[in-house]
Parts: sequence; structure tokens; C-alpha cells
Amino acid sequence: MSRVSAVDRPVPLLSTTLDRRALEIARAACANPEATAGDEAVRAWERRFSVWLGRGHARGLGSGRAALRAVAHALELRPGDEVIVPAFTCQSVINAFRYAGAEPCYADIEAGGFGLDVDAVRTAITRSTRAILVQHTFGLVGRDHEAVLALAAERGLLVIEDCAHALGATWQGKKMGTFGDAAIFSFERGKVLTTVHGGMAVVHGESAKERLEAWMQLSRRPAPEQVRSQMASVQHDYWMNVAGDPQMAASAMEAAGAEAIPRMWPEEFSGEFCPQYVDRMVDVVAALADSQFDRLNEVLHRRRAQAVAWQGWADRAGLATAREFAGSRAAWLRFPVWVDPRAKADPSALAAALGVDIGVWFTSPCHPVPSVQPHCPQAMEACRRVVNLPTLLPEGHPFAPR
Repeated sequence: MSRVSAVDRPVPLLSTTLDRRALEIARAACANPEATAGDEAVRAWERRFSVWLGRGHARGLGSGRAALRAVAHALELRPGDEVIVPAFTCQSVINAFRYAGAEPCYADIEAGGFGLDVDAVRTAITRSTRAILVQHTFGLVGRDHEAVLALAAERGLLVIEDCAHALGATWQGKKMGTFGDAAIFSFERGKVLTTVHGGMAVVHGESAKERLEAWMQLSRRPAPEQVRSQMASVQHDYWMNVAGDPQMAASAMEAAGAEAIPRMWPEEFSGEFCPQYVDRMVDVVAALADSQFDRLNEVLHRRRAQAVAWQGWADRAGLATAREFAGSRAAWLRFPVWVDPRAKADPSALAAALGVDIGVWFTSPCHPVPSVQPHCPQAMEACRRVVNLPTLLPEGHPFAPR
């Protein structure tokens, strides 16, 4: 595999949907000490999102993980309840349920779409099981999507869709997030659209709506310093990941007088309570999400075209990839590839050959925290071997669609 010589810098994985409009919104917010006041833009964004989704009651939260914590409350998950989750997920999912008192229980995945394996779910169900988290990893719809929904209905279990990766993905023409009892979406740095942090909780049903509204009354408005850090981070990420100008990225942080907001807070790694899990969305974040949402169809078109291009490369290289099952249309947040475990442990050679940053979601069943789940062999193998590639490559890149 030859090194890509036509690429000046590797294509980044994060924050690549930021544009000049997002940059100006973030700049204005840093100059405005009232950036956290009011919620008119949030409510307008929630209404727009609800209409687009076509079903459910949507509320904006500070992150996807905060949205999941809100959903856990809306569905009345309590201490002693078990929630089945794929053994190929992230620590923030585990935390959100544990902060609600519920206990996540791992089930294995299937290798084609990285969704829950229905037989593994059936085995994992106990008398304490209350819900199943259906995660649409990499923006894919899993092989057993319908079967898992049918099993949940048969056993009287709640279904929560994790659409953090899957904004715009569909099954049988219906948007992901419209199946089951609730759904969450994320606008974090590595998602289909980004506000650096931000999320949406969606619930289906009047009683869940009432409990979600009650949770919103308890949620906290982020401190002005936190919002300022987030807006400074938007500027930094634009200059670093979109414009490719590290000097301007550093200048943006210096001018804002803020530190970059982390992808995960320190408490999350240890499972200690993290106050950001009860954050609500603020107006400036809603404005960022709303402005990018205008380009969603364009972004999805580019991601899907890049997935086709990556599939051709993988076929030529003899590498196994994901499958887009009949009836589904993936969002293709990332393009997953099965590689030798040594290439995942050190992906630098692959990154140099392709001219892109290489993603390692997920390195453990609750990435990035180490975990071993021997009863989930397919997930453990994916943790050892699956890497993922960016799907927003610039025109002219050697691996971009022709």
C-alpha cells in the first residue's frame, strides 16, 4: 500500500461540518456575555427537529449523553432495572444509565451492521430487564433491527434508539429515532453534524413527554464560562480541522481567553457523577445546530458517496467492511473496516497510506475504559480489529469520490 503524496495533511475525523456561518455564530457568542440567556432559539430548533423527524416530542440537551440521562428519567428507569446494551459502545452510555440507578448489561453484536444480535439479546434478558438500547453504530442499521424490536414487544420491554451516529439514517423509508419508546441524537465533535457538544432527547407517548418536561425543569443551564469554552472550541476546531490553520486555531483560543472543552470530562472515566449530564441546551448551541441542519442532505450525500469510494478501496485491499442491509439507508458517519489487530493498535501506517485520520471506535465494550466481556466474542473481536475512516473527504483527495 503506497503512501498518499497528494495530501498536505490527514483528513480529520472531528468537527468537519463546521463552516463560516458556525464560526461567526461562535465568535459573536464569545463577545456576548448574555449568550446563555433565553431559550427561544432552543425551542425553535426543537420544533424544527420534531417536524423533520415526524414523530415524538424533542427537547434539546447539553450533549447526547445528557439526552440519554433525560430519556432514562422519562422512561422511569430505576435502581434494580437492567438495560441491555451492545458490547461495542462508549462509557458515556454506561454512565447515563448508571447515574439513573439502572444497570447496563452487555449483549453481543453481529459483524455486518454492528447492531445487537437478536439471539444474544434473548439470552441476556432476565427478570430485571426493563429496556433495550438499540445503537445504530457508525450510522448503520443493524441486521437484526426488526427482530430486536419484535422481541422487545413480545417481552414487554422498552426500546431506546441511540441515534448519536445515525442522524438521517432510515429503515424501510422511516427515519431512525421513530422506532421504539425514545431516542437520542448527538451533535458532539465526531457526529453527523457538530456543535462540539449538544444533544436531542425524543420520547414517544404522553406520559414520557410529561416526565421529560419534568426533567427539563430540573436540568441546569451551563455556566457562562462553560458556554464560552464551547464557543471558543468551535472556533478552534473550524480553524484546525476545516481551514487547516493551526496558528488561527491557537489565536482563537487565546482571544476567547478559554480552554478547549473536552470530549469527555474527568469524572466520566471513573463513573463518578458528572454534572454535565444534567445540562440543557442553550440558544447559541441551538443556533449552531440549526444553521448546519440546512446542509444535512448535502452532508449525507457526501458521506454516502464516500462510503461507496471506501468500499471500492476495501474490496481491492481484500478487507472486510460493514453491510448496508436491504431496506436500510445508512448515514455513514464513519466507514468501518476490519484490519489486523496490530494495525488497530498502531494505525499510523494506515493513516499515512490513506491520508486520513484513523478512528478506533471502539477499543473496549465501554470505550475508552477497559472492559472484557467474554460472553460477547463478536464484540470483543470488533474491539480488537475494527477501525473507521472519515466520510467527509475534500474534493481532490486521492480517495474522494470521482
